[in-house]
Amino acid sequence: MKSKIPGFLAVVLALSLSAFTSLHKPQQSGYYWFPLNSYSGAPQSVSTLVYLTYDPYNCTNWAPGGYCSGAFTSYSGSPGNYTAAGAEMLIHFSMFH
Repeated sequence: MKSKIPGFLAVVLALSLSAFTSLHKPQQSGYYWFPLNSYSGAPQSVSTLVYLTYDPYNCTNWAPGGYCSGAFTSYSGSPGNYTAAGAEMLIHFSMFH
């Protein structure tokens, strides 16, 4: 019986450690990015949709009001005139305002 205890403990340790590791990497979801009005923060319409996991706009430029871009879960409109819809998930501000 004593010779089986270390093997049993190794199995228990392996099972307990495997319970805390994930085999699936969490997927980053993308958003529809729209430029924001620098004063009011309202999303502006765009002619080309941008769906990315990161902000494609250069928010280091000076904007008088401070707003730069926003990430939304959906969009509406037709080709050439898309507007933001759904929930606003992220707001990026200009570095200098």
